[in-house]
Amino acid sequence: MALYLHIFEVAENEDDLSATVTFVIGNLTDRKVIPEFIHNVKQHRRLGGGRKIILDMSNVKHVQPYPATVLAGYLHYFREEGFEFELLKPNKYLRRIFFGRPKKVEPEKIKRNEHCLDKIWRFSDSKDVHALVRGITLNLRRYAECEEGVIDACEWGINEIMDNVIQHSQESCGFIMAQVDTRSKRFDICVFDYGIGIYRSFKDSKNNYDPKNSSDAISLAIQEGVTRDKKVGQENGMWGLYNMANQNKGNMMIVSGKGALTLSDSGKIKTINTIYTLNRKHQATSVAFRMRLDSGVSVKDALGGYELIDLYVEEMEDEHGRIVFKVSDAASGTGTRESGRLLKNEIFNLVTKANSRIIIDFNGVGIVSSSFADEFIGKLVIKLGFFQFQRLFELKNMNPTIQSIVQRSLSQRMAESLKTK
Repeated sequence: MALYLHIFEVAENEDDLSATVTFVIGNLTDRKVIPEFIHNVKQHRRLGGGRKIILDMSNVKHVQPYPATVLAGYLHYFREEGFEFELLKPNKYLRRIFFGRPKKVEPEKIKRNEHCLDKIWRFSDSKDVHALVRGITLNLRRYAECEEGVIDACEWGINEIMDNVIQHSQESCGFIMAQVDTRSKRFDICVFDYGIGIYRSFKDSKNNYDPKNSSDAISLAIQEGVTRDKKVGQENGMWGLYNMANQNKGNMMIVSGKGALTLSDSGKIKTINTIYTLNRKHQATSVAFRMRLDSGVSVKDALGGYELIDLYVEEMEDEHGRIVFKVSDAASGTGTRESGRLLKNEIFNLVTKANSRIIIDFNGVGIVSSSFADEFIGKLVIKLGFFQFQRLFELKNMNPTIQSIVQRSLSQRMAESLKTK
């Protein structure tokens, strides 16, 4: 089920918010919900309906970044146009992701380790972009074990697409949502803006690009070095992300104006040019991509030999070039098994990037729980093997109490491991 017009009442006065219309929303996994929603709102306005629209969300059971981010962005657009929306019976997940009113980025809160996944964000400038890219990729490091290059590819893609919104959309904001599914080992993301679209951006450019239509403009955008203004940048973001998704056996979809381009996990490309749009001024652009967490990516190959500088690793290096992982920086503390699992994932993902031993520094940590120690250190040792763990890591600044707890948890974990063999 997608969306359909359920109840319609014509208002006698356009300022009368009591005359309402109800739209019923199905699962937010069906892309058809977007054109149907736009069409129904425009029809409602054309027929003189009131400004209040009720969205019945009682049928929504599943949500994906695309189309949820796009629909949330359009809710924001129509609110700016004077409409009022009320969500009827939204489930807990819909409330948690800020579907009705996307969350405004507050960079300082994200610096303090605010959870960034499973939320629809509204961003406005480069500071917002920096904070969200940092926050989302840090969450990815902590919530999932990723093969080499996957996190770098995701970070590159998010940064480039969000920057495109800032540079080219000619709107004051964009929208983004990221979602990690550890069971199916995938990372889904969608970035949306209701700006001028890729086709108009090229048409207004200072270069000699002359795409025939919106789908032609999208195909042009994923070529290396293509940009509307080379003084602003070389714009290899779409090209690089396309290469990374293709190499990863992930997928990608770009929808802009009347055009769309999809890259399937088998590498097949499909274009269409029949998308329903908001209006000529607001052609809108959405970029959605999925990366497999269990399939490695060579970012260097995808970018034609260019190698990224990993600022995440650089920030952990001390004056001697050693990587120091500070346990005290864990936002979730050291008292729960869940916190231990997050740090174990982060450390495991760090191993794929590190070229030297990693110091796990307990300086400033007074106590840890046995479950934290088991999940963080015990399971890491079992996963890597005792000798490999010793080769890769050094435990430092543990007080006698922590040392005793870690030793006990480790001995119990290793004894349990030997029983199961």
